[in-house]
Amino acid sequence: MSKRLPEFTDCQELERFNGGDYCEKRQLVCWASQKTGGIVLKDLKTGERQVITAGGPGEGNPAFSPDGSRMLFLSVVKGLGRQIFCYHLDSGELRQVTEVQGAVMEPLWSPDGSKILFSMIAGGASEEAGQAAEKRRPDEPVVIEDFGYKFDGMGFIRPDTHWQLFVVDSRGGSARQLTEGAFDYLHASWSPDSRTVVCVSNRFRSRQEGIGYDLLLLDTADSGKAARRLSKDYWIVSYPNPIRPVFTPDGKSVIAGVLDPEYAGKDHDHGYPEIYFYRFAVENGEAVPVFVSDENCYQCVQFPYNAGCGRGMDKVQISEDGKRVYFVSGWQGQGNIYRLDLAGDGHARLLAGGKQVYHGLSRVQNGTLMAAKSEPDLPEVYEILDAETGEILQRAAQSAEELFSGVQLGSPVDFSFETLDGESQVHGWVLPPQNREEGRKYPAILYIHGGPHPFYTYGLELEHQCLAAAGFAVLYCNPRGSSGYGWVHQNYARAVDGSAYYDLLQFVDEAVRRFDWIDGDRIGVTGGSYGGYMTNYIATHAKRFKAYVSQRSISNELISYASSDMQGQSKDFCSFEDFMVDQLKQSAVSYAERVDRPFLILHGTEDYRTPVEGAHQLFVALKDLHPELPVKMVLFPHTGHEQPQDARLQRLYYKELVEWFRKYL
Repeated sequence: MSKRLPEFTDCQELERFNGGDYCEKRQLVCWASQKTGGIVLKDLKTGERQVITAGGPGEGNPAFSPDGSRMLFLSVVKGLGRQIFCYHLDSGELRQVTEVQGAVMEPLWSPDGSKILFSMIAGGASEEAGQAAEKRRPDEPVVIEDFGYKFDGMGFIRPDTHWQLFVVDSRGGSARQLTEGAFDYLHASWSPDSRTVVCVSNRFRSRQEGIGYDLLLLDTADSGKAARRLSKDYWIVSYPNPIRPVFTPDGKSVIAGVLDPEYAGKDHDHGYPEIYFYRFAVENGEAVPVFVSDENCYQCVQFPYNAGCGRGMDKVQISEDGKRVYFVSGWQGQGNIYRLDLAGDGHARLLAGGKQVYHGLSRVQNGTLMAAKSEPDLPEVYEILDAETGEILQRAAQSAEELFSGVQLGSPVDFSFETLDGESQVHGWVLPPQNREEGRKYPAILYIHGGPHPFYTYGLELEHQCLAAAGFAVLYCNPRGSSGYGWVHQNYARAVDGSAYYDLLQFVDEAVRRFDWIDGDRIGVTGGSYGGYMTNYIATHAKRFKAYVSQRSISNELISYASSDMQGQSKDFCSFEDFMVDQLKQSAVSYAERVDRPFLILHGTEDYRTPVEGAHQLFVALKDLHPELPVKMVLFPHTGHEQPQDARLQRLYYKELVEWFRKYL
C-alpha cells in the first residue's frame, strides 16, 4: 500500500510527548500525549498499554515515585488550574494531591517518596497578598514602575506575583509555601535526604541583571528559615534553555550550569555566553569547574530549533554513584548525549549521537536511562539506553506511530561550505520536493531559523516535509550566529552585521550549484522571529529572490526598544536622539522603498517579543511606497510570538504561507 504525502493538517495530528518517565524496577514507561490526552502507561515486557486520566485537559509531566509504586502527573481542575494527581500502580487508586489556586508546574518526588515539590506563580509577599492578587479584577489598571513588566505568552506581569516553591505531602493535604518575596524561584531539585532543596533564583540580584541567577538552598522542614545563597559570583543558567541543578548522591555538592564568567554580566557583542558545568560545595559554596571545552563538545547546552522532543524531561542527570554527569549538548546540527567523569580531566565523552537529536533525559537507574530523540524522518521517540555504552536497549515509545506509518517522508541532504571571509563553515540541508521527477526544475524556499542562537538539527521538521509535499524544495542552514558550531560561529555580532546575510546567499547559490533540479530563478524566503528579521533584511538588500513571507518579525528597532518584552538600552550613545537615529538605520522599515517583490506578513496580535505594531508599520510603508506591489498582512488573534496553536488558525496560517509561494514562485 502506497503512503500518502504529508499535509499541513498532519501538523495538528502530530502527537507531542508532554513529558515522560521510566521505571527500571517495574519495566514501565509512561508518557503524556498532547494529541490524545491522558497518560499512557506501557509495560516494556509485554507491550501492554493503559491510559490513565483525571479527566482534565493538558495532562502531562508524569513521573514515577522512587520506589516505583506510584505515578504523579498534572491535570487541569476546573476553577483551580493544573493540579497534581497520584495514581497507585498496584491498587489503581487515583487521588488528587493538591487543591491550590493556580497552575502547578514542575512537580518532583522527594527521594524518599513522602513529599512532592512544585512551583507556581503566586503572591510573593505573604499568603494574604497572594489571595488579594487572585481576587483582583482583570480590568483593573496595570501599574508599571520598572523594566520587565511583560512577557510573551503571559502578558503584563503583576509586581506582586512571582514563581514560588511549594511542598505537599504525597498523600495529599495542604501545600506549604517555601519561598516568598518579590523574586522568582525556579528549577528546583531535592537533596538525597529529602530535607533540602536547591533552586535557581534572582533573590539577591537586581532587576537590571536580567538573566543573572544564583543557587539557593532551602530547608523544607522549616519554611520560615531564610534561604542560603550557595553561589554568588556566578550566573546560573535559567533562560532561555534552563538546566536543573542536581545534587551528588552524597549530598555534599551541587552540579549546575554556569554562564561563562568571562562574559556574564558584562556588555559585549557576543550574545549569549557559553555554558559550563561547575561543582558547588554545599558546605561553603566553593565552586570548581568540571568541564573543559574542546572540539568534541564546546558547551554544556543545546538550543535546537526544530527538535520537537524532550518536553518535561531534564537536560542533566547524574549517575547513582555520583561519579558521572550525563547531559545533552548540540554539535554540528546534532543533539548528542555526553558523559562527564567528575574525577576525570574535564573533557566530556560522547555516549550517543550522530545524525539525530537527543533532547531530554530521565534519571539513571541501574545503569540505564531513557532519552527523547528525533531523526530527519522520525518523530519523537523515547529510547532506553545503556548508561555505560550508549547502546539502545529498547525503543519504549514513538509519537504518532500510526500516523507516520501511512505518511511518506523525505530525506534531507546536508553539506557544508566555507564562508566567503574564511572565518567559519556553514552547515545546511536541502529537502527535495516529494516525488521529484527527473529533468524537471522545482521552486525552492529558503527557511531561516529564529534566534539567532538556536540551530537547525537533524530532527524531523514536519512543516518542511509538508512544504516538500506541496512541490517545493526546502533549504535551511545554520548561518553565523547559530550555536552548535563553536564560539566563533556563534558570535552574535555576525548574525546582525551582514555576515549571516552573506552566509545565506552563499548557501542558496551552493544549493543551486549542487542540485540541478532547483530552479535558481524561483526561490522564496521565509522565517520567523530572527528568521523574519533576516527575511526583511534580505528583501531590503538583495534582488536574488522572487517572493517573501515574513513571520513574527522585527521591522522597527525603535518599536522593539519600547514595546518588546526584551527592551533595549540607549546608555552607550551620546544622546537619545543619536540612539533613535541609529535604531532607525538598523530597521528594515527605513529601507522599505527597496522592496520590489511580493511580500506577505504573518503576525500574532498578542506578540510581546516582536510587537505587532512593527508589522503594521512595515505593511503601511510597503503599501504607501509601492501601490502596485502585491503586499498582504494577515494577523492571527490569540497568538503570541509563535505560529497559532489553535487548529483552525494554524490551518489558515499554513494556507496563507503555501498559497503565497505557489502564486509568486
